[in-house]
Amino acid sequence: MEELIQQLMRRERALQKAIQRIEKDLADLPEGRLWVSNSRKTARFYKIIEDDAALKRVYLNSSAKALAQDLSQRGYLERLLKASRRELEAIHELLEKDILFSSEKVYANLHDARKRLVRPLLADDETYATWWQQQPYVPNPGFPEDLVYSTKRGEKVRSKAEAMIADMYFDMNIPYKYDYPVVLIDGQVKYVDFALLHKTTRQVIYHEHFGKLDSSQYLLDNMVKLDQYRQSGIYVGKNLILTHDIEGSPLNMDAIRKNTKELFCC
Repeated sequence: MEELIQQLMRRERALQKAIQRIEKDLADLPEGRLWVSNSRKTARFYKIIEDDAALKRVYLNSSAKALAQDLSQRGYLERLLKASRRELEAIHELLEKDILFSSEKVYANLHDARKRLVRPLLADDETYATWWQQQPYVPNPGFPEDLVYSTKRGEKVRSKAEAMIADMYFDMNIPYKYDYPVVLIDGQVKYVDFALLHKTTRQVIYHEHFGKLDSSQYLLDNMVKLDQYRQSGIYVGKNLILTHDIEGSPLNMDAIRKNTKELFCC
């Protein structure tokens, strides 16, 4: 919604500038209207003159071409001025009377208890992000003893790298859920390291971090997992981010942060 408002404000400024230009140009053009008549497949031009409430047509021959052009330009500018003022008035009404936010306020005005039960359809990005973040889920119950690294948000994760990634998302105001359950096409439940919400598109994007690639079994298990993801419509280039850290190739947070900014437009 904020993007739409910004577009309307840019259009408002463009129309105001155009109206000023039109009014200036009209002041420099001759009074009168142009009448165009097709005679014998040839356009003939007349200047319309009001004389004692009556309309008279004065033929403009080829020597009066410049006058015909000026009168034609005046007619165009007068219609353009009328349309521009009408559009500007409509934009003012939208912006000043807060009409654009009336639909969003339906959810905003609900009781907090109702908000937790309702999925907002027409809500601003921040309201939707808050709703998404507050939706409960059951994280991976396995190996709770490995949850030893704290994040800025106050949760526990399983590795120092995951804590760094979580803190990056927190600092960038990107809603995320850790150890999030994903139901695959065959009904299996797998747990992805991070589920992320793109506020603008409302798309959920997943992030898997591989931290034990020197283990052949770990590598094999995750290759199988990635294949299951692909069969379920989750893959790199669409809605999956992959990162890793291994001896000789540590986690490059600068590069990850840059790529995240490009992906989430933040």
